[in-house]
Amino acid sequence: MDRLLDDLNEAQREAVLTIEGPVMAIAGAGSGKTSVLTRRIAYLIDRAGVPKENLLAITFTNKAANEMKTRIAQLLRTSTRGMWVSTFHSMCARILREHIEYLGYTRHFQIIDDDDVTQMIKIVMREQGIDRKLLNPNRIKPHILSLKADPARIKAYEEPLAGYLRKLFPLYQKRLKDNNLVDFEDLLILTKQILTEQDDVRRYYQAQFQYLLVDEFQDTNDLQYDLIRLLANQQENVFIVGDEDQSIYAFRGANIANIRRFQDDFTDPSMILLEQNYRSTNTILEAANQVIRGNKDRIEKNLYSTRGEGEKIVFYKGYTDYDEVEYITDTIRRLRSEGYRYKEMAILYRTNNISRLFEETFIRQHIPYKVVGSTSFFKRKEIKDIVAYLRLVINPHDDYSFRRVVNEPRRGIGAKSVERLADEAERLDRSLFETVSEGEELPRTGQRRLNSFKELIETLQADLSKQDFNTFIDTLIEKSGYRKMLEDDEQGDIRLENIYELKTMFKEAEGFYVAEDKETLLTYVLEDIALKSQEEEHADSDVLSLMTVHAAKGLEFRVVFVVALEQGLFPLHRSFEDPKQLSEERRLLYVALTRAMDRLYLSNARQRRWYGELVNNLDSEFVRAIDKSLLKLEGLNRKHAENEARYTKDYNRSKGIRQRRESLYEKDENALDHGDKINHAVFGEGVVISVSGEQCKVAFSHPHGIKTLMKNHPSITKKAGG
Repeated sequence: MDRLLDDLNEAQREAVLTIEGPVMAIAGAGSGKTSVLTRRIAYLIDRAGVPKENLLAITFTNKAANEMKTRIAQLLRTSTRGMWVSTFHSMCARILREHIEYLGYTRHFQIIDDDDVTQMIKIVMREQGIDRKLLNPNRIKPHILSLKADPARIKAYEEPLAGYLRKLFPLYQKRLKDNNLVDFEDLLILTKQILTEQDDVRRYYQAQFQYLLVDEFQDTNDLQYDLIRLLANQQENVFIVGDEDQSIYAFRGANIANIRRFQDDFTDPSMILLEQNYRSTNTILEAANQVIRGNKDRIEKNLYSTRGEGEKIVFYKGYTDYDEVEYITDTIRRLRSEGYRYKEMAILYRTNNISRLFEETFIRQHIPYKVVGSTSFFKRKEIKDIVAYLRLVINPHDDYSFRRVVNEPRRGIGAKSVERLADEAERLDRSLFETVSEGEELPRTGQRRLNSFKELIETLQADLSKQDFNTFIDTLIEKSGYRKMLEDDEQGDIRLENIYELKTMFKEAEGFYVAEDKETLLTYVLEDIALKSQEEEHADSDVLSLMTVHAAKGLEFRVVFVVALEQGLFPLHRSFEDPKQLSEERRLLYVALTRAMDRLYLSNARQRRWYGELVNNLDSEFVRAIDKSLLKLEGLNRKHAENEARYTKDYNRSKGIRQRRESLYEKDENALDHGDKINHAVFGEGVVISVSGEQCKVAFSHPHGIKTLMKNHPSITKKAGG
């Protein structure tokens, strides 16, 4: 038996064996693309004799890269150490670590994450005297970052934003370089700059990377595409795996046209369609195929499965969004009784605010859940603080890290003292750390405290040279006062455990990285932390998952509920006038449907509260594209399939839902009936003698008599017991 090829289908086998020239594997959802990628890599190494260091495999998350490495190691029965299997950012960091000195940085540069970028922007805004009440740092941040790739774009901005950018962008760039820091945009931009300007460096990597493999190619942006073009050699042995129908990250800069660009820019690429799905039933796949056919100018493919037809897709319509939530909650409980686990089920929605009603209901009914998108380990304050200390220990001229921890824990060094120090550093053209000793304009008390902090860092530098990493972490939190600070914190034990988890990282790094000295090893670990800081881990416990469709990309569940499928909500209102946006909305639903393995539920409501208003939305146009033969209609949808009497009996069987609907959505109405007693703000007490639609007749005492009134007028109050 051939362990690399025998369990592959015909198209997968072709993708593995076509090893010369450019190849496009158009991989439908659940078509086993990771198996194809890893088998192809193993085949190139084991059968074609390509040295493993001459392969470059790129994917989009560290998790995916690690999974790929694990599978390759199992296939080859050897270590993947030394292989280039990584994200774009990790690859660029590795290249820059060797060649960034061409651009005036040192090899010990540090990477700052998204939160650090925000803090840096706040610093330069303060230096320029720009009030954060007038300009939100988070709002100008994407504009600053977009200028990095093309500074000339500033001409397209209007005042006053253009004026702010002219002040802040160059200063932000200067602060980064002065502190030997790079942000995530720099990793790609600086690498492209070196490969473009340094012919010898480009030729070196083109010679090294005989074969390039790129996963999720539909998610590449223009800069990432350019990097692949620069790294490809004359043989153009570039293998891409992608699917236009799953391109859902345009808001991050992903360019769906890159797949078509590949066809134009590379010589006669082979195209292989991976259409056999190993995840879902044919009913689910046929619905997804029907939805995505609404998008034009796409590479045509039709997913199919050998898992059989499976259950029909349930399409439920509630009278209100509360009914929708109740129905899904009851269905989850029923599925649990049938043997499904919570972690095998997920609720997907277009926008985050849809989750609120589900969360409230699950809390009330004790259904364990998680909202995917919580703060990752690497973004927790205590981790970022300790990382800043470590950065400062190996690079005392890192002004950003200095600012973060100089008064953390509190040492009585206020913002004014730091700003005076910064002004003095600017005058002397020194780092903040150097200026602590050389400055002449600092208050005596502030100077003494700053000197103590500098001595702490120098002591820690000496400790690092003598201690292993585990011991050094203990030394750092002890001498800095961080442990004492956590002792007074309600969450101190948890935060301390998070810090101790860094010890595990350092221990693992010692066995993974080849470093000539401790400082270099620490640099590698800090780089790894920065690269992971924007990714999130979730515990593998038995909890239901709630998430946006964007967050669900790459995941699969036995049961999937796609909710709030209404015009204006999914697709969003803003897509109605933009065909490109509407196409992306359709791709989002395609991704949502293809997360389901066994059972798929679609739902919406006739009316829901939206930003405080009661709205009535039509069914999503995307759902209307699904053939009714694939659907099992429930709730109000059964009106279209059964007579009114049967529908009424079925829908009204739950008295609790009906009462909840009335109390929530009719609480502003007077549910009046014949014989009810009321109070009227003008006419006093009366008795209802008849009700017709929105009007009622009320008999009041003399001299008012019988009046015809609007029954929901605020002047009318129904008496208790009336």
